[in-house]
Amino acid sequence: MRSSVIVPIFQTQSVLLLFLESLRLTVEPDTQLILVNDGSGTEVSELVEEFARKIKRDRAADVTVTTLHNQKPHGCGQALNQGLAIADGDHIFFVDSDLILKSGWQSGMLQTLSDHPNAGMTAGVLLYPQTGGVQHCGISFSETLGRHLYLNARTSDLPDSPYTVQLAAFALFAMTREVRDSVGLLDERYFNGYEDFDYQMRARMLGHRTVIDPKVTSYHWERRNGVHRAGNRKTNLARFWKSWGSQIENDITPRLLDALRGRAADLSHYLPLDLAETRTEAGDFWQALADASAIDRHTVLDYSTTVDGEQPILLPQILPAQLVAEPRPLLILVENFVRLLDNRMWLAQRLETQSQDIVIDLHGNAMGLADLDASCWPGVKVR
Repeated sequence: MRSSVIVPIFQTQSVLLLFLESLRLTVEPDTQLILVNDGSGTEVSELVEEFARKIKRDRAADVTVTTLHNQKPHGCGQALNQGLAIADGDHIFFVDSDLILKSGWQSGMLQTLSDHPNAGMTAGVLLYPQTGGVQHCGISFSETLGRHLYLNARTSDLPDSPYTVQLAAFALFAMTREVRDSVGLLDERYFNGYEDFDYQMRARMLGHRTVIDPKVTSYHWERRNGVHRAGNRKTNLARFWKSWGSQIENDITPRLLDALRGRAADLSHYLPLDLAETRTEAGDFWQALADASAIDRHTVLDYSTTVDGEQPILLPQILPAQLVAEPRPLLILVENFVRLLDNRMWLAQRLETQSQDIVIDLHGNAMGLADLDASCWPGVKVR
């Protein structure tokens, strides 16, 4: 069955070269490649055309390639629509130009769509090239906020089998022809942001859903996402929530509770410790545990006001000294677990007293303190 792979390109030469080489090595037979250079300049145009000539020379029997060049950037939505207008495949892929694709990504996503015929859409797991940790594997929502699910987790800590998410980024995405024909084109009123989420919400209203297969992974640099992306973020976000806010499900708290159940059957002897800045989500989490009679909410030690923005959380500086020797295991809630990685000394001291502590974060990650201690590493953390 023929596949159409659409690549919107607004990229630097160095990153694009890495991507094109990975695409050349991994693209599978019976594929229509559509490369849309969205105003990246003359040098990038030459790279794209050189790549097209190479594919036509080496893979003419099983891969076709079409190149489109915009003199100025029109935005990701319009670039993808240019590709959709000429895509003739039974399955359609959206692939960002700052990926480093791994062998089998295409057949893996096709297999996921085949195994889940009622879904219609699938996305790959994106990894940070710097750390190998999870950058994106779906979006989970609270009442007012969307979060990258399992952010910074190891791939080995992801679910063992494909799972459904409300939304996923279009960076590595595939859908059936049925979805494309029923949903139509992307809404170009979204300029470089949220057009992918809007498209999937429209598909959801028609009975389709997005499935993530943890076995399909790719590295993603997150470089050059299009002009005026930051300036249009508020407008794009407002449009999305106005259109779809009532249809979004609060699924982050249930995910957190499921993650905890996998770690501890009985939390009654745990001492809850709150280090999360997002107070509404933290409150929902503690209340859900209290409603389930898992904890007494009045016992929660709240040190969230001592946490400063996105900086590392230095536990020896904000927690009472006696907590490091607390005999009861701690249940520590934090925004994202990597904020605790600059605590090698405190973690080592804590493990001398208690090894059953659990760290859980608002992206759905849950781990033992020993796992966190083993994850400590020097260098700059991502996000």
